[in-house]
Amino acid sequence: MVENKGRWLSSFSTCLLVLIFSSFAYDAESQVRFSDVVIPPSLEQPAGMIETVAEDDSYAAKYLPDIIYATYGERAVKLSLLIPKQESAKSSWPLIVYVQGAAWRNQDLYQALPQLADFAHQGYVVASIEHRPSSEVIAPAQVQDIKSAIRYLRKNAEKYHIDPNRIGIMGDSSGGHLAVMVGVSDGVADFETEDNQPFPSSVKAVVDLYGPTDFLQMHKYPSRIDHNAEDSPESLVVGGPIQDPKYRALVDLYNPLTYIEKDKKLPPFFIIHGDTDALVPFNQSVLLYTRLRDTNHEVAFYKIKGAGHGPGIWTKGVMDRIQEFFDQKLK
Repeated sequence: MVENKGRWLSSFSTCLLVLIFSSFAYDAESQVRFSDVVIPPSLEQPAGMIETVAEDDSYAAKYLPDIIYATYGERAVKLSLLIPKQESAKSSWPLIVYVQGAAWRNQDLYQALPQLADFAHQGYVVASIEHRPSSEVIAPAQVQDIKSAIRYLRKNAEKYHIDPNRIGIMGDSSGGHLAVMVGVSDGVADFETEDNQPFPSSVKAVVDLYGPTDFLQMHKYPSRIDHNAEDSPESLVVGGPIQDPKYRALVDLYNPLTYIEKDKKLPPFFIIHGDTDALVPFNQSVLLYTRLRDTNHEVAFYKIKGAGHGPGIWTKGVMDRIQEFFDQKLK
């Protein structure tokens, strides 16, 4: 008898729980109805509790990793996005395309995300772009990839809450080189591919952090790298020793100075370089700056005294200056 009573109580409890939880299950129409309910502020004041006031949380951002923007056979190339909090379905923000430097080799797409997140917190979509490394394919594939990614992001601007008319690009080291190449080579057929057409790959602002700009002059200044060597990053990306006349056409193709002329429409540039850079000589940024300046293009150039190839650059002060530049050009 006791055993039967226990079973009965167990069955009754199960039924009761089902009824209770069923009362909380509601369809889409019910969700809409309940969403209109006004929740009054709690008046509870337990001793020792600290009270503060809620602030605007638009500082928040979300992360979308590993988005495929193009494929080459079985090889997919990807990008990752940081997107500001969506205040509404119609919200859109300017876009900063970021190219992580890696000597045109395999990139760590996540290395700079902690610093880049600050741009997302201030109302920018940020895209960290992968390109195919020189170990897979030589120039001009890397520039082609970055341009393809920009076209993809324009094509999907509404999906990712991007304003397609306000796009800037930024990169460091070899990524700085590629950012500059995108800025100066709009419309150059060698860098165009069929993917994500017919959307344009143009940008409205360029930030170059200590990027190479003229491979053939890098050996003239102190460096830890023999840039003329057959296995230098510059030689590997063009497929052979950069000083060998056989590769001169590809070297010139990857030289941003090739495309900078008077009366040619170019976006504004912001150049930053440490004066003790041991990998990319400071003179590389001097060459870019003077060519832009002397051809009457808008350019600002900051020498960071005591900074090296990265160390001393990724500081709050420098990032604030970069944001000010993007704010002026994209907002």
